Amino acid sequence: MAQEIRKVAPGIRKRGNTYEFNVSAGYDGAGKHIRHYGTFTAPEGVSETKADRLAMEAYIEFACKARGNKSFGENMRFNQLCEIYFAEYAPNKLKRVTIENYKSNVKNHIAPVFGNRKLKDIETSDVSAFLTGLKCKPLTANKIKIVFHSILKYAVSQKYIKENPCSGAIWKESTEREYGKIENVLNLQQSQKLMLLLEEYSVFNTIVKLLLLTGMRSGECLGLRWSSINFQNKTIFIDKTLSYAENEWFLSTPKTERSTRTIAIDDKAIGILKKQKEEQDKQKEIVGAAWQHPELVFTSCTGHWYDRSLLNDQFRRFVKKHREELNLENNLTIHGLRHTNAALLLFSGEDIENISAHLGHASSDITSRVYAHMYAEVKIRMAKTVSSALFG
Repeated sequence: MAQEIRKVAPGIRKRGNTYEFNVSAGYDGAGKHIRHYGTFTAPEGVSETKADRLAMEAYIEFACKARGNKSFGENMRFNQLCEIYFAEYAPNKLKRVTIENYKSNVKNHIAPVFGNRKLKDIETSDVSAFLTGLKCKPLTANKIKIVFHSILKYAVSQKYIKENPCSGAIWKESTEREYGKIENVLNLQQSQKLMLLLEEYSVFNTIVKLLLLTGMRSGECLGLRWSSINFQNKTIFIDKTLSYAENEWFLSTPKTERSTRTIAIDDKAIGILKKQKEEQDKQKEIVGAAWQHPELVFTSCTGHWYDRSLLNDQFRRFVKKHREELNLENNLTIHGLRHTNAALLLFSGEDIENISAHLGHASSDITSRVYAHMYAEVKIRMAKTVSSALFG
């Protein structure tokens, strides 16, 4: 009978009770791929999770020794560095979603230009020319720079190169404005009309109403668990988000450190959530033991993930159907509900620091820049209010 084989991480697989290592050590002078193979067996009695962790530690030690047999130095090519980076560094330091995004940026943007380039031949001026020549928004260019910098910083830490050529490189940030006027947003009258259109119960309607009331990101809402809702104190603790990577959905930590937060909700939101619990419990009785995620507030009708792509498609169809009723001049996406929540708070006179904390932005500076045009309107209204009070 064949032994079961399980992939643990890049370069590591488990066959039966033995972990097998496969380490890339670059290429020889003839261009032949050099690989080193090894094995590891975990101590008896340890859990599978701990055994995997011990195997990872043994793999890293084995890889270091294996690569010590051949010094790449600055003659290593960027593609070789990426292979090592995603096998050793990324699985231990980055989120799964981040790894997938990094790989995508390397494949689509960086590797086509630098993939076959030796590390010693990559200059800061080359990186600057690459980044400023990208046909994308400044924010996207900065994300690509972050990926490039991280990979080359790893190369410095492993002493493959002495300096990071990304340090000091320039990109589009200094020449183009990133944040313009946000048009993906509803005014007060449109928001009120939207709530009326969502009065009838459905899981979709409940999600949209909660997004508008709370300003949560859609992933945060779909990753919400019943244990995170305090009905008595009227709060929601946001510490998970629904993510997608490697062809599967899973819960991960939120976007930034400040995204883990507690937000207050009112009686309207409490009522909406209680109705959702009541209806979900009825559906659970029908489905029975096949219900996959009893801990989640929002699921499919069979208890599986309520994935974000489905939500986006449903909202797109909803907006198309009710465009005239909502008096929409611009496009509205599911993320526009978050912008709308921020706009309603701003125009009601709420402080920018409080709004930033409420939305879970990394800093209030981001909030100020994203909603700069709205904040400017608020300040004009404030000035007129003082003037009217003084002069009538």
